Amino acid sequence: MNIYSGTSQTKTLWERPVAGPELSANRSQDDIDQWWSLIDRTIEVANANGWTKAEVARRCGMADGTFSQWVSGKYNGRLDKQNQTVRQWLDDVEDQAAFAAKVPQSPTFLKTRTANEVLETLNWAQVTSDFVIVTLAAGMGKTMACRHYCATRPHAYLATVSPHTKNVHAMLIELAAELNVQEHNPAKLTRAIGKKLERIGGGTLLIIDEAQNLVDDAINQLRHFVDIYGCGVALVGNDEVYGRFASKSEGRSYAQLRRRIGKRLNRRQPLRQDLEAFIDAWGVTDPVAVKTLIGMGLKGGALGQIDKTLKLAAMLAMANDEPINARHVETAWKNRDVEDIA
Repeated sequence: MNIYSGTSQTKTLWERPVAGPELSANRSQDDIDQWWSLIDRTIEVANANGWTKAEVARRCGMADGTFSQWVSGKYNGRLDKQNQTVRQWLDDVEDQAAFAAKVPQSPTFLKTRTANEVLETLNWAQVTSDFVIVTLAAGMGKTMACRHYCATRPHAYLATVSPHTKNVHAMLIELAAELNVQEHNPAKLTRAIGKKLERIGGGTLLIIDEAQNLVDDAINQLRHFVDIYGCGVALVGNDEVYGRFASKSEGRSYAQLRRRIGKRLNRRQPLRQDLEAFIDAWGVTDPVAVKTLIGMGLKGGALGQIDKTLKLAAMLAMANDEPINARHVETAWKNRDVEDIA
């Protein structure tokens, strides 16, 4: 059995109990035999996922104390009810794992023309310690390209900001976590992060994904890191990131920011050749299916729309032992029911 969950605790190995429950008026030998079977299944699932006993108790809906007694073989009450609770949970876990195993995997990072342009822009920022902006439409693979860059280059860091981490202090906390900076004094946090980014001769890059969420002061703080500590910074997001520089002219801060922008990569529409390369990576050869998928990608969402549709289409094709064709793609699109929002 291969059970996996994306949410896991620190790896904790469970040991099989030496002794199990004893026969009594409120449990039969069959209850005890089932308990041993369930214990072995529980241990396998828990060890595979790194779940603690408290976590398993929570997941199966049993009180911590009751589960602790049940799993140790020392529970004095009726076993059949507790056995049933654990059995139902294990069946659900295994069903979920079986379903996850059937979901087709997306192609690994693909060096499309746009992806290569993103990588080149990030490389420029790192090598020259410059301030760059990457603005691409949704679903064009900017985040995946940034992750690939950080995974293949030393001294490159990626932090993702959200509406909850948009101001200066919240952004600095996020950066500290990404850079593994241990500084709990807010007054010293900026300097501690700057020192982590500072390298003799340059060569450090800080990538900020979803940068459109940042307030102006936070963007100005990033400019400060470039100016004072000689690192590269890349703002990655949608067109709103650059729009604020083009639409605002007042204030010294904006003049400083505009002056520091060394390079900008902007694309509002996906390239047809990128869509074709991604579809080819999925192994789709049916001309009608390819044409339909390209149309989906051009609606908005680009590679993301194609990927989600092809995952469902691939499952439909596998169920019939067929290669992906136009019928599978059209059925998957209709089942997703996103025409109004694509």
